[in-house]
Amino acid sequence: MVLLLFLVSGCGPTQNEMLAQHAVQAYLSGDFRQAVDRLRPLAEKTDENFVLNNCRLGLAALADYDLDESESAFLKAYEVINSVGVNEGGRSVGAVLVDEKMKIWKGEPYERAMANFYLGLVYYMRHDYNNARAAFENALFKLRDYGDDKDKKDDFRRVESDFSLAAIMLGRCWQRLGRDDLAEANFKRAAESHGWLTPLADSRTHAQSNVLLVVDFGRGPQKITNFDGAIVGLGPTPSEEGPVPEPLLRVDGRPFHLDGVNRPPVDLLALAQDRRWQSIDTIRTVKSALGTGLIAVGAIDGLTDDRHRRVGMDLALIGVGLLLKATSQADTRQWEMLPRTVFLLPLKLTPGKHDITVRFPGAGGLSQAWRDLVAPAEGEATYYVHMQPYNTGPFYWPPPALAGGPATAPTVQADR
Repeated sequence: MVLLLFLVSGCGPTQNEMLAQHAVQAYLSGDFRQAVDRLRPLAEKTDENFVLNNCRLGLAALADYDLDESESAFLKAYEVINSVGVNEGGRSVGAVLVDEKMKIWKGEPYERAMANFYLGLVYYMRHDYNNARAAFENALFKLRDYGDDKDKKDDFRRVESDFSLAAIMLGRCWQRLGRDDLAEANFKRAAESHGWLTPLADSRTHAQSNVLLVVDFGRGPQKITNFDGAIVGLGPTPSEEGPVPEPLLRVDGRPFHLDGVNRPPVDLLALAQDRRWQSIDTIRTVKSALGTGLIAVGAIDGLTDDRHRRVGMDLALIGVGLLLKATSQADTRQWEMLPRTVFLLPLKLTPGKHDITVRFPGAGGLSQAWRDLVAPAEGEATYYVHMQPYNTGPFYWPPPALAGGPATAPTVQADR
């Protein structure tokens, strides 16, 4: 019974987990600097939430345009995600027998893919196209790496088609690296996978653009459990939320024709519905069902034992049943800051400063305005826009995190 009470009390959120949730709420409310400040000390702790907190920190720092901290956090997460054996031995046994949260969190496949995508985006914003290329390729790999050996080739093709976001950015990287053949191959793959992406997968559109807007929209998948917390799923589904609305653009107060490039290259709500990798669900469900059965047997036997001669056995059955129920709780840790989709909007603008407003008429008029964004005469500038429901701006370039640099420089060059 003492062990049972210890385990049940351990199932609640820890102080660090509650601090992390406060930081997440700050991010969701648009206070990116506060989110970064709260997440930084948590991300330094080498515990089972090290990867998760660094993913959270990386995205909050990216929204705050602190590219140095964002890169550092995503690299730390990347190193553990790609390491082997971190959950072997005691952690693996403990996850099955005690609590799944004893395992080092590495995320679902779509979460791992997005961690690599955002790391690639940071490199891309810095014009470090070689490292960006590697990160975007790894984002595709993180989704390809879950097929059975017997059908892995077909599984690779199927899952890649659901992550055209990375394929399009990979094509842009190859263009900047002078490999138009490889760029064309990635654009073609995205267009063949989803016909509506044909305008966005046009190599000429990307080659001619000097401004790229990367726009996060909506809320990503959230983990949900059944009534006793034993089975985990991801919701809502795309059918429950409806189609992803398309953005409209105004540049310097005038409508800017996007010519079909404003279609979503990925829907994480749809991508998250592939749950084949949840092999531990079976163990968790059996433990929950067995626990329920033992509690019922102990309780019924106790009621029918008139002289209470088996009270010790009855209590033991109930105790073991409660123990199994307590240890069958699903691991609901998640990267709850992810968007539903990421739009890629390549633009060809006249060199100089521009005022740009991104609007979503199909999402209650959600909008965000930026002032003095720079379109370079040569090369390109990449701007990350995180849509905030409670803050439409206007935001001014450069943001505070970059204010110490040249006011006309749209990116921060990597010191590598």
